Amino acid sequence: MQKDSDFEINPEVIYFSEDSIAENENEKNKKETEEFEAQAAASIDSRTYEHSSFFLGIPLIIIIGGIRSSYESVFSIEYKGKNVVVLYNGICLVSVADRLFIHGKWDKGKRLGIQGNVVVADRIENLSSGLVFSHDSQ
Repeated sequence: MQKDSDFEINPEVIYFSEDSIAENENEKNKKETEEFEAQAAASIDSRTYEHSSFFLGIPLIIIIGGIRSSYESVFSIEYKGKNVVVLYNGICLVSVADRLFIHGKWDKGKRLGIQGNVVVADRIENLSSGLVFSHDSQ
């Protein structure tokens, strides 16, 4: 059995040390709650989807009511050599190769139906066109 710095190797079994397991768990927790702020280029155009969030109606002979909905924009950026999905709760217009300054938080993509981690943005500055998309009322 050989012993490397982080784990021991047996031809049949790999044993991870407790330190490496704890580091991996800390890294996962850090990514989930970590603030994200970066300047990057968009990889694809943004797509805007209408998301139904609430229905209120009164059932008479026909149903009288309405559906409340919100918009979500999704696009990806190239960040540190990888493509990262960005989700913005609202309408955000982004084209390919636009230079962007994004502020938001990392989130688990599995909860949102996306494989891997995503950035949920609360402020996006399109440096190419000068547009700013923000949830702040400033």
